[in-house]
Amino acid sequence: MTAINKVAVIGSGVMGAGIAAHFANAGAEVVLLDIVPQDAEDRTMLAKGAIARMTKGRAPQLADPAYADRLTAGNLEDDLGQLRDCDWVVEVVLEDLAIKHTLYAKITPYLRDDALLSSNTSTIPLADLVSPMDESLRKRFVIVHFFNPPRYMRLIELVTGPDTDPAAAERARAFSDERLGKTVVPCNDRPGFIANRLGGLWMNAAAREAVARGITVEEADTVLARPFGVPGTGVFALMDLIGIDLMGKSRLSMRNLLEVDDPQQTHTEGLDLFDKMATKGLAGRKAGAGFYRRSKDENGKPKAEAIDLATLDYRLQVKGPELAKTFGADFVDQTGDRLADYAWAVIGPTLSYAAWCVPEITANPADIDAAMELGYNWRMGPFKLIDRIGADRIVARLKSEGQDVPPLLALAAERGGIYSGAGLARKVLLPFGEQADVPRGPGVIFASDLTGGPVFATDSVALRDMGDGVALLTITAPNAALDDLVMTGVSQALDVVGRDFKAMVIGSDGNHFSVGANLKKALDRADAGELDLVEGQLAIGQATMRKIKYASFPVVSAACGLALGGGCEILMHSDRVMAALESNIGLVEANVGLLPAWGGTTALLLRKTAELGEPTQGAVAAFDVISAALMTSSAPLAQHAGYLRRADGVVMNRDRLLAEAKAAALALADGYQAPAKAEIALDAAAINAALEPKLKALAEAMADAPYTVEIARETAQVLAGGEGGVLDEEALHRLEAEGMMRLIRQDKTIERMRHTMTTGKPLKN
Repeated sequence: MTAINKVAVIGSGVMGAGIAAHFANAGAEVVLLDIVPQDAEDRTMLAKGAIARMTKGRAPQLADPAYADRLTAGNLEDDLGQLRDCDWVVEVVLEDLAIKHTLYAKITPYLRDDALLSSNTSTIPLADLVSPMDESLRKRFVIVHFFNPPRYMRLIELVTGPDTDPAAAERARAFSDERLGKTVVPCNDRPGFIANRLGGLWMNAAAREAVARGITVEEADTVLARPFGVPGTGVFALMDLIGIDLMGKSRLSMRNLLEVDDPQQTHTEGLDLFDKMATKGLAGRKAGAGFYRRSKDENGKPKAEAIDLATLDYRLQVKGPELAKTFGADFVDQTGDRLADYAWAVIGPTLSYAAWCVPEITANPADIDAAMELGYNWRMGPFKLIDRIGADRIVARLKSEGQDVPPLLALAAERGGIYSGAGLARKVLLPFGEQADVPRGPGVIFASDLTGGPVFATDSVALRDMGDGVALLTITAPNAALDDLVMTGVSQALDVVGRDFKAMVIGSDGNHFSVGANLKKALDRADAGELDLVEGQLAIGQATMRKIKYASFPVVSAACGLALGGGCEILMHSDRVMAALESNIGLVEANVGLLPAWGGTTALLLRKTAELGEPTQGAVAAFDVISAALMTSSAPLAQHAGYLRRADGVVMNRDRLLAEAKAAALALADGYQAPAKAEIALDAAAINAALEPKLKALAEAMADAPYTVEIARETAQVLAGGEGGVLDEEALHRLEAEGMMRLIRQDKTIERMRHTMTTGKPLKN
């Protein structure tokens, strides 16, 4: 299979730029092409502007600003020759068939005979796109549909046609999976493919039924969100994000493309709401006003408003209704309840339609679940939701209302559900009664696959056998928060691994590696004056970190999501880290009035000294990171900060994280020797002299938060080694603990801790 090293993306709008950026994140060389703008001196202005924006905003498209060097701007008049070197050309132009056909004709002479050509279309059938192409190009053409934003959304829908060469499809699938880090769901060439076909009905039904039943947007977004595992934004806020003008166009597109007897046609009727709002300029978040808007009152204070669906006038936003946690399962039986009936009017048709669409849009129901979970961020896809609610209850309600019951749904009611089995033996029910494996990419390991039970467990950790002499340690405490009990469990697990295994992986199937220390427990102990328990927790944590680092076997951590505070310290004491690209890693203790005292300050000092070759420079570099409570937004940025080593791996596909970590552990296990005990010679006077200007600058910058400087001074004292000299890790750890205990006795530290516990945000005092 030909490697994909150079890619061209044609179209530098929001999606085109995002796709180009993510190919760069994956290590490809990327040419970004767009039209020549009229009356522009710079003929590549559009593509250059798109590249410049890739590092901006709270969710930048590039995982590392340095990756901008992998992108080249061009235009569709002067730079078509660059296509000759490209292994894959991705078209992301307007959703207009004539425009796409014109583009394909223009670029075809420049394409290599083995180059892939794909479209990011979300609406136009592949059969229509390839109609003017010759046989050679048809074989290499696929639809690869990304979701916005391409870096962060894990779904790709892959659509092939009868003329597609299977090798070309596999080439696109494999790169999308392994290099772009996506879950690739195969789709039939049907309107809307999977996610937007089903998501469109869900959103249309939500709007249509809300208008008909007098449901407010706040009520709808509460009813249809968390009770059903949907993100807290709900449905109307999601439509604001998508764009209400686009919702109207999508509704009409589906209405025109689907057969007249398709059940979705019912939910495309009576929705001139979208058109009326678009006409008034209420296009959603991009216009500053949609179903919700932010404005200011007569005193200039911000206020949140929501639209009245009947009048399209704005009013103050109100809080959605309080709903029981069981609402999502029980709503089917709560007939006569205003909100439950609304939920049924939306969720009922959505679940029924999902069953109706198999095998039309895909042969496997699990593909639909994956598409909705990854494309719309649903916690459970429709078939998992059917199992949770009970297929028999849904069928009974449909029959009581005289509605048709799709065969797959009826079969699920008879068989007791869609899914059965667990782990690698998990099966999914197909329309004719047979069962199939739940699809997964090759070489993927989940912790849930290890169904044999733990070989060691406490209330906070579980150790399982991954096979091949590797053990998997999972922190089972909520959000993998760390305390003395967790760290004691980790220490005990290390003993078991040393006796019975040759390597250990620390990780899980969860969204986060660890949110850090259990802040509530530490705060409760400080409030109760139980500082001896806090000091004991410090000693246990430090001893466990040293035990991880100097174990007789390799320890590999599999990082993803949040790895903060103590979680970051576990990573820094591991032999190797395999980190998902989307990992937020940091020593953030300063935000809660503390310093990294489970060995994190020491570990970063040693790491920066090794990198820079001199302890004073290492101390200054470590100070800059720790005093800023730096939390990095990607694994590559964590490598720059020093939280990860250059030798640590970046895993693009989260589903492959545990498999990659196991492979790394096995590679290290062959001939493994524990690292030598670390020592460092610190010139306290030189380090303090180097840090004093930084402390003064920090005092000026944080004049309104002087306690920030006190925390930084405690950090500086550890980095200087107290009075200096040759110190080993245990000596530096004692300095960390002393600094930590001085800080936790301060009222301002308690204020910071309590504020973070209450608001989830740091306090600068």
